[in-house]
Amino acid sequence: MLNKDNLLEVIHKSLREINPENLVEKSCSLKENILTIQNQSFEIPVKKKVYIFGSGKAVQSMAKSINEILGNKIEKMLLIGPYVNELNLHNIEYLQSTHPLPSNKSLEAALKMTKELKKLNSDDIFIYLLSGGTSALMELPADSISLNDFQSATTLMLKNSMPIEAINCVRKHLSQVKGGRLSSLTKASGYVLVLSDVLGDNLEDIGSSPFYYDKTTFKDAIDYLYKYKIFDQLPNSIQNYLIDGCNEKVEETLKSESENIKHFIIGSNSLFLHSIQKNLSEYNIYAKVYENSIIENVTKVSQKLVEFSLKESSGCFIFGGEATVLVKGSGQGGRNQHLVLEFLNNYPKDKEITLLSVASDGIDGNSTAAGAIIDYEIVQKVEMINSDLQDALRSFDSYNFLKKIDCLIESGPTHNNMLDAVVLYIK
Repeated sequence: MLNKDNLLEVIHKSLREINPENLVEKSCSLKENILTIQNQSFEIPVKKKVYIFGSGKAVQSMAKSINEILGNKIEKMLLIGPYVNELNLHNIEYLQSTHPLPSNKSLEAALKMTKELKKLNSDDIFIYLLSGGTSALMELPADSISLNDFQSATTLMLKNSMPIEAINCVRKHLSQVKGGRLSSLTKASGYVLVLSDVLGDNLEDIGSSPFYYDKTTFKDAIDYLYKYKIFDQLPNSIQNYLIDGCNEKVEETLKSESENIKHFIIGSNSLFLHSIQKNLSEYNIYAKVYENSIIENVTKVSQKLVEFSLKESSGCFIFGGEATVLVKGSGQGGRNQHLVLEFLNNYPKDKEITLLSVASDGIDGNSTAAGAIIDYEIVQKVEMINSDLQDALRSFDSYNFLKKIDCLIESGPTHNNMLDAVVLYIK
């Protein structure tokens, strides 16, 4: 039997296990002059040093670990992240940028990164630390597109629940640093350590692929925007640029992998889910994992979880991915908390179910919580207090409602992003 407290312990343990610092340490080693990344080894000449670049929510944790591994083999570091710099490392330059919307800081970061990459010679070596959040943290729109127009387009896509692969397709075709364009700036040997924040771990989508090639086209970008009925709402500069791209007046994104740059996925949503599965087994709970299963609107996901729980007599099930949410209220919360609240609203009355939904980055939406957890006792509590659950759903104020009934998961920022996990336990 698994209770609410046990499940919380499991989740916090798994969040610690997927700490970026731990993942880099497990994936990389340096012995004498041989750098090993996963199962591949590369020689670093005795007198040669390595440049460290990086961007994303996890960049500080990743950099701390790579610094411990490489030590004095590091020439310099240039890192871009959303948080205040907490690193006290030698020869480091850290640029704090913005997320989820790009800003002037994102432009400054992109210009600095391109400048440093252009300085490298063909015999130089660099390691790039890539994690979720990069798409906004480092951005340089095409010359004909203003930052304001780019921000408007990003906001429009986010508000209309476009999936990440669709958003990234559009961003790559509006950017000078996405869709493999950074790889064209240098002939140096590069090794990209990747923490995946997308379903399926497609390198084309992670961070809008600054170094990896892109199969999508300008036509694909336009098709996505029409599918979500927002093309005509975009600023004219963006509409015109995308149309010019379709007419081959603008250069496409990189269409083949660079020979001098290799990618290694060292962390993913799958890793997070199987960590939870392993830690549940310590309580003699054997859970089934459903990867890539949370991909729809949060209301649909919640409905499917209710239907799933009605069909199953008992058991523990882990789902992974990231639901979309079309926010229509001014409340506080996030997709994980809203999912739990939707489930609570339709909780199967003849079942004893514990449901947990958590964001791996520790920050769910515009709240300080990572997610939420409910069980049968919470359902009874809500019925007793004659709660305003419907109002919370309408105003998208899941955080304050769940806080009132003590159901929030508070982990603090994990400086990571491996999507979300949902655990459904049926007694």
